[in-house]
Amino acid sequence: MKHRIRAAGIALQDNKILMLRVRDQYSGEYWIPPGGGLEDSDVSSKQALVRECREETGLDVTVGPLLCVREFHEISTDRYHVELFYLLESWSGTLSLDNLAGLNDSEYIQQVAWVDIEALNQYKVFPADIASTILPLIKTEQFATHLGSYVQGSNDDVNYLD
Repeated sequence: MKHRIRAAGIALQDNKILMLRVRDQYSGEYWIPPGGGLEDSDVSSKQALVRECREETGLDVTVGPLLCVREFHEISTDRYHVELFYLLESWSGTLSLDNLAGLNDSEYIQQVAWVDIEALNQYKVFPADIASTILPLIKTEQFATHLGSYVQGSNDDVNYLD
């Protein structure tokens, strides 16, 4: 079985949440928070999320605290995913899919949009409990503890997370 670590960002603005409308052959069309898998050049999950948000949304983001973790087994690829959901504290730029040109997600991602939180129940959304579980964590500031991102070796006391 293969493994994948994905960092995803939760951005809220005016009772809306930043989401991507995506489509694949197994799950059809659904909405997810922006984010993606760690690549060889990423030194932390937060850095991966900054890169992914720029690619998928056109926004430059500041990644805040870890909110929660979700795991799932993607049967179609026999891949086990661990997803780290972070609060996006701030952002700048204009929503755009232009940065996807030439990347492997250009056909998968259909739209980036601010979606009314109250309308989420009208859509297929992953994680399915984003409105009932993740958003209340933000409201009550119940953040998870992330111990950091370290590299084994002579500088193993350096935290690369921030």
